[in-house]
Amino acid sequence: MKLNKTVRQLSLFAAIAFGTTLPTGCKVEIQSRAEDVHLQVWTMWNGQEEKNILAVFARYHELHPNIFIENHGGLLDDTKTIRAIVANVPPDLCTLTDPLVLGPLAANNALLPLDDLLNTETYKESDFVPASLKQCRFKGRLYAMPYLIDCTALFWNKKLFKEAGLDPERPPSTMEELQQYAKKLTKVENNEIAILGLQPLTDVMPILCVFGGRLTDPSEKNVTVNSEKMTEGMSWYLETVKAMGGYEKVNAFSSGFGQAQSANNPFFVGKVAMMVSGEWIPFWTTKYSSNLDYGVAALPPPANHPERTGTTWLGGNMFAIPRASKHVKEAKEILIWMQSEEAQTLLAKLNNNVPNQLSVLGSPELRQGEPYKKKFSVFLDLAKSKNAEYFPAIPVSGLLNGELLNARDVVLNLEKSPKQALNDTQARVQRELGRYP
Repeated sequence: MKLNKTVRQLSLFAAIAFGTTLPTGCKVEIQSRAEDVHLQVWTMWNGQEEKNILAVFARYHELHPNIFIENHGGLLDDTKTIRAIVANVPPDLCTLTDPLVLGPLAANNALLPLDDLLNTETYKESDFVPASLKQCRFKGRLYAMPYLIDCTALFWNKKLFKEAGLDPERPPSTMEELQQYAKKLTKVENNEIAILGLQPLTDVMPILCVFGGRLTDPSEKNVTVNSEKMTEGMSWYLETVKAMGGYEKVNAFSSGFGQAQSANNPFFVGKVAMMVSGEWIPFWTTKYSSNLDYGVAALPPPANHPERTGTTWLGGNMFAIPRASKHVKEAKEILIWMQSEEAQTLLAKLNNNVPNQLSVLGSPELRQGEPYKKKFSVFLDLAKSKNAEYFPAIPVSGLLNGELLNARDVVLNLEKSPKQALNDTQARVQRELGRYP
């Protein structure tokens, strides 16, 4: 495999090439036959989620007895995978824990294009949730395949709505009203926040995109983070934090929040009245806060942008084939099977994620049964929205994401105006992006 001599993209990811050992996995010793293939697959999941993906792989082995999937799980970041790719000893198939690494890897010719998996008798592009494929493309070519996606929505605590004199069955209908609710729901005792109206977001993209902001133009050769719509979104976020007491107080209160996937989740224990989160929350409530009375709906549009109704920020699970994979044919075959109704439904049920196949979004198995599935269904509907946005795969995606987080911080600390912070981000990221053909 020949990697691009310019590897500045990969340098965005710290300590990729140093001080780590290759992951251990669950490998079963068997007597090999000539027709057997041992497929090395590295995945990000651990704990119960790793057991779930192993169940998927076990089913594939039942259907294809000569394919033995040797899974190395628990890769909580992409360091070891990228290190193995750079060393030319990659797995046959791997997840990309952080979708932001797709652009740099594709730009360095480290992944195989997968366009041949689409527009065949088996699958067409129109079978997929559109944004699920768009986030897997670099310069128009497909370099990964989705296997389930994530969506964001607004959650609200109905009990706290009642206590604040708000209709518990009616979420805010505009972003302006959401800001008003955040202020009204914030409770202060002894000059300190006791309940926060809206949990602050580290990742501000769900807010920015609801105003219609985009990170790049359609060519993906130019970043557009200082557009009027992006500035509107960052300004809304600043004013909302101010309305809840200001960044210092909000940050101090938030620093004491418990772990999200636990009974101490601040939304579960009533420390925040509203939050923006994903489709895993309905299931988590059954496990950690079964008596919580809450609602879930799409983030509302700004009053002056009604066309943004149904906006959601989309992420998800990506599988890619390193260019030096020893079993490309078999790796592609399992990627094709992962798009089947059986495979999509199986992992969606186990992991409580959203299918990326449009035909599976209406599955009764995912919508009916346990009470939490009614709220989970909100995300199944949101995935189809024309306003489902995503992070584009560009060579400097890691830099762009980091600079946006920095812009958020300097804006909330009142060091720069939203426009100035985004102008500075635009200049730095565009300068780096311009280095690539």
